[in-house]
Amino acid sequence: MNTSADSRPLATEFVTAAIRTTGLVRDFGRFQLGPLDLSVPVGYVTGLVGANGAGKTTLLKLLLGLQTPHSGSMALLGARVDELDTVAREDTGVVFDAPFVLPDWTVRKAGRAIAPFYSRWDTDLFGALIERFHLPAKATVKSLSRGEGTKLMLALALAHQPRLLLLDEPTSGLDPATRRDLLDLFAEFMAADETHTILFSTHITSDLERIADHVRVLSNGRLVEAGTVDEVLERYAVVRGPRRVLSAESRALIRGIHERADVFDGLIAATDTSAFGPDVVIDPATLDDIVVHLSTTGQEVPA
Repeated sequence: MNTSADSRPLATEFVTAAIRTTGLVRDFGRFQLGPLDLSVPVGYVTGLVGANGAGKTTLLKLLLGLQTPHSGSMALLGARVDELDTVAREDTGVVFDAPFVLPDWTVRKAGRAIAPFYSRWDTDLFGALIERFHLPAKATVKSLSRGEGTKLMLALALAHQPRLLLLDEPTSGLDPATRRDLLDLFAEFMAADETHTILFSTHITSDLERIADHVRVLSNGRLVEAGTVDEVLERYAVVRGPRRVLSAESRALIRGIHERADVFDGLIAATDTSAFGPDVVIDPATLDDIVVHLSTTGQEVPA
């Protein structure tokens, strides 16, 4: 839990959930996000995970008002997304997987262009961040590597001193050293203020195992698992063995079953391990196991 807080007020007095959606639906025809009831608690890192196409980026765009839902409601820091005031917007920082500033801008100009939109913009902090990230101030955005572009987006997001960070695959495609540096910075952000919150969309579950407190699993646009990381891991196990031992009853207990040749593997509830005999192997599930197997099956759960 974080240990310090500044005197700056929250956007609203609604502090139990940094993000809340109720009955949220966005229908693209071939794909529909929702109906989605989701809650992200204040003061924690929450991982938003799922296979490619599960709806993670769509959800973030809806939360930012970049797309319009067909039904349902959304709130950031207690303020409805369609009615966000200046304080709520300034309290939200965003990092997408590609820079949103003009490619011909320099790193320094990107900071100068963004600064007027935020009353709490800290020029010294922005300068310290680009120096920490080894970003040349005169380098153009289009000349930056993927990792450098992500670092620039993070510097722009942090320089206006938000309380909530929305991160869309920030470590995807980065080398291990750069991923470690970013995760360290996220940990520092959380330690700086007990009301700081991160929603971290990723498919790299090892990153979540290092930094996340909570996890929300999306599959085909639906929420299929939610809880603290420890709670979710404790709910499941992985079963594997010869296909000949499968009965109709045992098969019905397996989620996301994968069958090949004469063997199978799949996800089961930890409470169902006694239903399988000695011919199978049962191991604790990892977050990766849970995401992979719940991506092919599952029921919607409340956040």
